[in-house]
Amino acid sequence: QTERHFGHRLHNANPTILLSMLIALILNVFRHVTRPWCNATLALLNILLKMATRNSTHSKTTPTEQLDDVIPCDIRTVHSKFGLESITKVYATCVRCCCTYAPDN
Repeated sequence: QTERHFGHRLHNANPTILLSMLIALILNVFRHVTRPWCNATLALLNILLKMATRNSTHSKTTPTEQLDDVIPCDIRTVHSKFGLESITKVYATCVRCCCTYAPDN
């Protein structure tokens, strides 16, 4: 279970794309920006990256055609790429004594 916390899944990622996803993630997690606004931020960053790669003739970044496949359009996808999905376990609680009971497998 520790692989989830210590594995480096994004170590080969393009730094520009990684930074774009991180900007939207920080807005969502730390500034509590809602999902639609984070999705709009991702879309605007996607447009910015497309324009930057199209206008740069000496750029060695990913071609514009491949940016659509790399930059997610939903903040939930960014959460999953960074491994931030929550892991929950539901416990039963007695209404009389407030004891908690672990789930049966």
